[in-house]
Amino acid sequence: MAIITLPDSRQFSYEILGDPNGVPLVVQHGTPGSWRQLAGLAATARDRGYRVIAPNRAGYGGSTFDPRRTIGSSARDVGALLDELAVPSCGMVGISGGGPTALAAGVLLGDRINAIATVGGVAPMVPRDPGLPPDRLVIRLARRSEAGSRLMFGLMARAGRSKSEQALARLAAMSAEVDATILREDAAIRDAMLDDLRNASPTTGRAAARDFCLFARAWDVDISRIRVPVDVWQGTEDRNVPLPHGRVIANLCPTAELHVVEGGGHLLINQLDEILTTMTTRQASAE
Repeated sequence: MAIITLPDSRQFSYEILGDPNGVPLVVQHGTPGSWRQLAGLAATARDRGYRVIAPNRAGYGGSTFDPRRTIGSSARDVGALLDELAVPSCGMVGISGGGPTALAAGVLLGDRINAIATVGGVAPMVPRDPGLPPDRLVIRLARRSEAGSRLMFGLMARAGRSKSEQALARLAAMSAEVDATILREDAAIRDAMLDDLRNASPTTGRAAARDFCLFARAWDVDISRIRVPVDVWQGTEDRNVPLPHGRVIANLCPTAELHVVEGGGHLLINQLDEILTTMTTRQASAE
């Protein structure tokens, strides 16, 4: 893991996966998490010729927690990293809770981002689209109390560090069967998730609470201003971020194409080749 110092003196950490000389592709981890949960994608990225830049949002991995973080500021942190790495342009993938940062980057970083994909990405919830399902408990708690969210996620992170196998089993039990099967049987993904749980940052609970509080309020970025191609990938069986989130993103982004994966869950590992093929096509068209 590498670390840069941002203009406000915060530390911002990231990892490079795949082909170190390949086409740059920023991939945003989910909530909670870090670059470690993406390690299972390294081999595919290398085979595809992608240099995956996997940053940790503020408070995750080795990145300094920022109590003032917004969805927009997370995107600007990525812009500072691209400056440091001298990357003039790249594609960007946002997985689950990393989706909002990817979409914000498409608005705020201009020509630096030439294509975006969200995979099980969280949609804006304010103003509320009537097609969204009722709020889950974690969103209701985030709306009422960020301190309460910090306590809950802090306990979860502590349990993950000390009893990672049990924590992953609980995650699988709450997931769609297609996701539970992946977590049980895909060794690379399972090992990456366990590694992520065991090595959670001391501020992971605070960072996750901040994520959910941001999801539960109006975003500080208007994604209707996106002008680069956006591919929205959403599984019909996703319990973590249900399909209506994908429909909302696609309706809000003028350049979006919605890909509904029948029988797909939240992880969409079986669609990885298709997702990367589409990203490659989008980036080639942007050149």
